[in-house]
Amino acid sequence: MKNTCAIFDLDGTLIRRSSEKVFLKHLLKQGEIPISNLLAWTSYYLKVRSFPDAKSNKVHLRGLEENHLSNLARDCFVNSLRASIVPHISTLIHTHRNAGRAVILMSGSLSILVEHFHNHFETDIMVADELEVTNGRFTGNRVGLRPYAQNKAALARELAATHGFNLSASYAYGNHHSDVYKLELFGNPVAVNPDRELRRIAIERNWKIES
Repeated sequence: MKNTCAIFDLDGTLIRRSSEKVFLKHLLKQGEIPISNLLAWTSYYLKVRSFPDAKSNKVHLRGLEENHLSNLARDCFVNSLRASIVPHISTLIHTHRNAGRAVILMSGSLSILVEHFHNHFETDIMVADELEVTNGRFTGNRVGLRPYAQNKAALARELAATHGFNLSASYAYGNHHSDVYKLELFGNPVAVNPDRELRRIAIERNWKIES
């Protein structure tokens, strides 16, 4: 059993885009989101004025058929998201695997999107935002902890306890200041193309920075 791991964020780290923003545009272009759902989600977005916060509300997917949406997610990955993979981060994944570390993909994005990166890189473990499905259709509700901010740290601890990972000898990659909770658990934290706040923290704590 592998006792060390390398855990990668997706949006802004493995790709330089928001996978859910790209998918939302894909769905809108295809006319897949009912107007009532779109109005409900837009109303919430205008209320919170924050896309990261709005991502936690999945009302725009309410009632959509699971298999059909999964197929659309696959098309979005093949036609748009796959080309956004950052080459040198992709190389790092293979480097860690060759060094005998478990490679983990942890993202607050939808699991139906993240799973395609998981399969593409053949990562050992995937943790993503799971949606509730009833009678083959998404309800618009989420299931379990959303992998974001402190929750990512909690999930990393859970993985370490379950799989016996030594986090002090392991690596973690992230780009957003909300990733600090996760990054500080690891002996080798890496800020990838960090936002201003994460860059400040990384410099203060002498963390490695990847551009």
